Amino acid sequence: MARNLDDFARDLAAVTRQATQAAISTAKEQRLIGASKRGDEAAVRSIASSMSTAELRAFQRKHG
Repeated sequence: MARNLDDFARDLAAVTRQATQAAISTAKEQRLIGASKRGDEAAVRSIASSMSTAELRAFQRKHG
C-alpha cells in the first residue's frame, strides 16, 4: 500500500507543478496582452523578459 501512496503522491506533485506552471504562464500572458493594449512598452519588455523561450513561443502560437 505504501508504494501506491508514494506513486499517487509523486503523480499528484507532478500534476500540481504542471497546473501551477500553466496558471503562471496564463497570468503572464494576460499581463503582456494588457500592457500591449495600453501601449506600455516598458511593461511589455519587462513581462516578456520574465518569460521563458518556451512561454514566448507558446504565446506566439496562440496569439501570433
